[in-house]
Amino acid sequence: MNLWNVSFHRENETDINNTLFTTETKNLDLNATAEENIFYPVTLVIPITVIYVVIFLTGLLGNVSTCIVISRNKSMHTATNYYLFSLAISDLLLLVSGLPPEMYRIWSPETYVFGEAFCVLQGFAAETSANATVLTITAFTVERYLAICHPFLSHTMSKLSRAVKYVIGIWITALCLAAPQAMQFGVEYEQQDDGPQLSRCTVVSTQFYFQHAFEISTFVFFVGPMTLITVLYVLIALKLRKSRLLSMQKRVPSLNNGNDETCTPRTSRSTAAQKRVIKMLGKFLVLSII
Repeated sequence: MNLWNVSFHRENETDINNTLFTTETKNLDLNATAEENIFYPVTLVIPITVIYVVIFLTGLLGNVSTCIVISRNKSMHTATNYYLFSLAISDLLLLVSGLPPEMYRIWSPETYVFGEAFCVLQGFAAETSANATVLTITAFTVERYLAICHPFLSHTMSKLSRAVKYVIGIWITALCLAAPQAMQFGVEYEQQDDGPQLSRCTVVSTQFYFQHAFEISTFVFFVGPMTLITVLYVLIALKLRKSRLLSMQKRVPSLNNGNDETCTPRTSRSTAAQKRVIKMLGKFLVLSII
């Protein structure tokens, strides 16, 4: 789960559901029956199901393995790995609560058989997972910024006990802020003239104080964090570039004094390490957006 997908999911979920639901119930052929029109073609259902199964199994195996490895190896009990553990839990929550019902909906789009309570719970789990993912990525970015730009401050703030408190705070915040969106979900019913009653899990609330909940959530959990992450990565890149320039300036007097052999390897290793860090942070930023 990344930041762009979180925003896209929140802004377009209702429109996509409405479009699919309307398409399912319209007559595509004047001679076709209503019952035939509400099902997807098998040539589309089978490939999508295979893709979903692969995503579910690989995601389940990978995230469970991550949690087991981190929890059982004390050497991996670091602040960074705690954030990775949090990301794995949020991915598992989304996989388990979202993919199985979605696969069932593809095969049987005419009815939602899981009930009102599960519909609300499913929306709550999806929103909680999205919130926790964004907050965890933001916290991880702040952690990297402090470690590179303010190492002394990072040394006092990056204790394991403090990281655990941050992760717990992230999940409490994610749970609380997911409630307004979850309360808008419910099962909507529609009776066809010449067919069965259709039902779907979607956003059904029209209460005034819920009307702009998704827009506010998109700003709080996408625009704000994405802006902060971008600014911090720019500051990190500038810091690394400055450090590289200082290293090169220190190297020049050493070369003039005939210390090329002793200085070059250390400088080369430092420069190579800085390049690797910049590339890693750049890839992480791009993946976060995508």
